[in-house]
Amino acid sequence: MSMSLTAMNKMGSTNTHWGVCGFTSSFYSMYELNPGKRALLIGAGIASRVLAEIKTYLMTLKANGNTTLLQEIEAFTKSFGVVGSCNFGNFRIDNYIASINNAVGRSDADIKADGNFSIAMPPAAVADYLKEIWETSSETQVVKGGDGGTEEAIIGVANGQMQMYDGLCHYMYRSGGKIYSWGQVFGSVAEADPSYRVCRVIKIKKQ
Repeated sequence: MSMSLTAMNKMGSTNTHWGVCGFTSSFYSMYELNPGKRALLIGAGIASRVLAEIKTYLMTLKANGNTTLLQEIEAFTKSFGVVGSCNFGNFRIDNYIASINNAVGRSDADIKADGNFSIAMPPAAVADYLKEIWETSSETQVVKGGDGGTEEAIIGVANGQMQMYDGLCHYMYRSGGKIYSWGQVFGSVAEADPSYRVCRVIKIKKQ
């Protein structure tokens, strides 16, 4: 395994514990497509640093007065309802930020074990995060099923269980015919999960 692949897999490791795939898939894409920003991704697999990154973006939305995206993030996260021992039905951005603040001093393992740090990002929020935090433009396409092509992109997948955004339930990163997710590498969307069908493709515009 190359050092590059090892680094990329670490970036997706928190997504094995939390639903933060909108962020981890963005980390993958920035590492692969913009080598100049790789130094900024050091520690992207450390739970506290991932939470700091999420908080930075949410506070940016607040500072910009972007209530539309904040409300969409809340609504999308709520739509996941009960997942394991976590109930996202009453999810609130302000409560989530408070939880991040209260995580200071907790161990990395303890933080990772807390699934309540999950947060669902609508496609528009992923694109906005790339623009606001990474200064990177992207184009989002709606796709109807299958693998959604072969282009290098952040891909959103559906498994028939969710309602919003054509059933969107998870993001992964696709590059060089490989699929990156959960700190692992797969040969196809179907290999990652045979129930998945692509419903969104977020293509990064080359700098």
